Amino acid sequence: MPESLLGLLKLCLLALLYLFFARVLWAVWTEVRAVRPQTDTAGAPAGPADSGRDQPRARRGVPGLPHRLTVTDPPALRGNRFELTGQEVTIGRAAGCQVSLPDDTFASTVHARVFGRDGAIYVEDLGSTNGTYLNGMRLGAPAVLRPGDQLQVGNTVMEAA
Repeated sequence: MPESLLGLLKLCLLALLYLFFARVLWAVWTEVRAVRPQTDTAGAPAGPADSGRDQPRARRGVPGLPHRLTVTDPPALRGNRFELTGQEVTIGRAAGCQVSLPDDTFASTVHARVFGRDGAIYVEDLGSTNGTYLNGMRLGAPAVLRPGDQLQVGNTVMEAA
């Protein structure tokens, strides 16, 4: 085998190694700079939907609790509804999840959960690789889920109603 070909293969291997380390560092960086929610006056965690910034005025102060999640994206699943019972609801690719997304390869096996506490409905990321987003902001802690909020798990976007 010519020495120039070996040199080229060494450079390709080195480039792949650097790309691998860059990807690992990127994943760590995105986890480190995840949004840390504030606390509201009642002491409950206030998620991105509670910050009041970048939120339409009509969404704030909507009475009532969400009782279902309706898929808005991807188009193949649009309109699918998942009822939010009074119990904890898990979201993920696993068949045991109440909101099962088996075809969403960006969702973790058990990605997130929706649960009730202190008269409110909360959503929490369960340590997923790609994160859970509420109204476009990555969750770092449980956040209040309100009617009209957009919840993204993997590539699936659902609206609370």
